Amino acid sequence: MSHPSWFGRHVFFLALLACAVTSTAKALPAEPSSFLCDSPDAPATAAAGQWLEKLEASSRLVEDDKSHSFSGRPVLMNDKIVAVLEKDSPGIAVYSRQTEGTKLCARLQPVCDGRADLNGASVTIAENGRTSVAIEVAFRSPRNESRTIRYELHAGEPFIKTTARAGVEKLRVHAPCRFVVLPDFFGDDIVVDAASIPVAQAQVPSEHFLLHMMHGGEAVLMTVSESRDNEAVVNVSEGPGTSREINFTDVFFGEKPNVWVAVLAGKGTWHQHDVAAADAGKVVRLDWQMPFAALWRVDWSKTDKLTESWEMLLQDPAGKYVMQNWLGQKEAEGQNFGPEFGARDWNKPDRLRWNPVLGSFKFPCWIDNDRAGYLQPLERPKSQHESSTPGFVGPALIYPIDRVQAAPFTTPLEQLTVVDLVRMTLGVGPCQYILDLEGQKRNSRGVATCYARDVINAIYKQGSQLRQQAAINEQLDLCVAFISNVRERIDQYHEFGHEMTGYLQEQKRLAPRHAQFLDDMMSLTEKLDTVFEENQERIHTPAFARLNADSFRESLLTYEGKDAYEKCAARMAVFTSMGGAQDETVATCRMIVKVLRQRAGLAMAVDPELKAIGTEIRQRTQVILRKATAYEAPRH
Repeated sequence: MSHPSWFGRHVFFLALLACAVTSTAKALPAEPSSFLCDSPDAPATAAAGQWLEKLEASSRLVEDDKSHSFSGRPVLMNDKIVAVLEKDSPGIAVYSRQTEGTKLCARLQPVCDGRADLNGASVTIAENGRTSVAIEVAFRSPRNESRTIRYELHAGEPFIKTTARAGVEKLRVHAPCRFVVLPDFFGDDIVVDAASIPVAQAQVPSEHFLLHMMHGGEAVLMTVSESRDNEAVVNVSEGPGTSREINFTDVFFGEKPNVWVAVLAGKGTWHQHDVAAADAGKVVRLDWQMPFAALWRVDWSKTDKLTESWEMLLQDPAGKYVMQNWLGQKEAEGQNFGPEFGARDWNKPDRLRWNPVLGSFKFPCWIDNDRAGYLQPLERPKSQHESSTPGFVGPALIYPIDRVQAAPFTTPLEQLTVVDLVRMTLGVGPCQYILDLEGQKRNSRGVATCYARDVINAIYKQGSQLRQQAAINEQLDLCVAFISNVRERIDQYHEFGHEMTGYLQEQKRLAPRHAQFLDDMMSLTEKLDTVFEENQERIHTPAFARLNADSFRESLLTYEGKDAYEKCAARMAVFTSMGGAQDETVATCRMIVKVLRQRAGLAMAVDPELKAIGTEIRQRTQVILRKATAYEAPRH
């Protein structure tokens, strides 16, 4: 997966490295080069700004010196990160130089034999160059066995790479915060809120990455793991309500030895706003401005304790609200579906939007020309879906999930997002596999029924049907292809529901102690059956669509009577009625599966015994959510 901004960024850093010079001053400069220091002390508080000012250039090791014996603290440093090895310990403290005052963002500890309080360490320099530095720290396990962990830092990169040798089970990440976010690229994020977790330890489906929302909006600490062998475990402190916090997270190394700890930092890197029930439908100007152009995601808390993830619109200089492309890919091309499927913008003036589940609504989150952020919590429609689309109440979290590259919005080279960190840490091949870019692509054939209707109706209104028979035939074929494609997708959801219900029933037989959870899950999978049965007559079948197209050709293709347009419009309304029913059905099916996916992940957080079942549900839901049709509204 190539990424122009990723390539350009490295060219940018190489240029900086080429012209960087060693400062003649005693204080160490903030340059992108990586280097090692031997410091006589360590920061005494959670801020390291004053300590850095006192750290003299004389403490820097000579480049390529790997034989140095440390008399003080080993320090790995570049312009983004300062990592200080703790005294008589294999743990390391990670500070961000991009926060005000160079704040402590994490303390990292290897865990062996279930323990992290490990003493004694000897240090070997593995790399010592301007582009990368690395140390290997040897220590004894609780069973007095030799263990090793490697810490590595590269020039200009805001993350430290940890590599575990045999016997090191996991990495304990001390990054105190209230919220941990598990980004989901197929459904809605899982937000772990310490204020609402009733247990001291929660096992969460990390699926490679976790975000710790820190320092009041100034830093996001992200862990990236190569392995999915084990879930992450968060430790929650005691205390009432919002005073509870996540003390640390254990990230398992598993069969693959690397875990990266990255920091996105700067004023406004993330933001929290508490939404009240009374805010529904009201425009709320946030006490937050977009610090740089990006695709900003909003995780809304809902009254059913789940999360709904939306990406914010950006307002261009002309006042138009646009949605940027997702994961660097283009939206469906206009010629395949018609103008309503434009490459960037599905929004009408004033943020008006439509999808098959919500109907017409105003897009609820956006950033204006002055970079000010706004929320307008949805007023849920009075419809058959009202009970399954709870309102927005509680914390709403905003963070940069991906880059934007469509003028006038372009993410600066020096600014990074969550997807950037995935690309930079895991590399091209694994990143493409984990983010499943192929699965993010739209599953599309033909043209939308409303588009075909408008084209054919216009021909008959002009009375040019005899001259444009080829165009009419083409639009009819494309319309039938569209209906057939969406019906195939509905049938896939219907089959998925049957298979998942069968799986859940078998798990209930094997583990009756989980009956309540499994019954809750089955109540969702059975909804897929209900939705199908309720709409079966309205969605008809592809065979019915083909029959309607053949009948149109037979009776209207050469018909020039005075009522030709009225007859044409009536016949095309049959197609749009089918298309509308299909759109509503397939979008509702997707919504049900997304809820199933998120509930399975949250259930694991409060009951570790549900890990195997919850993981299986999430894996199956990801398969069915791949390659959505156009109106499934995967991005609202």
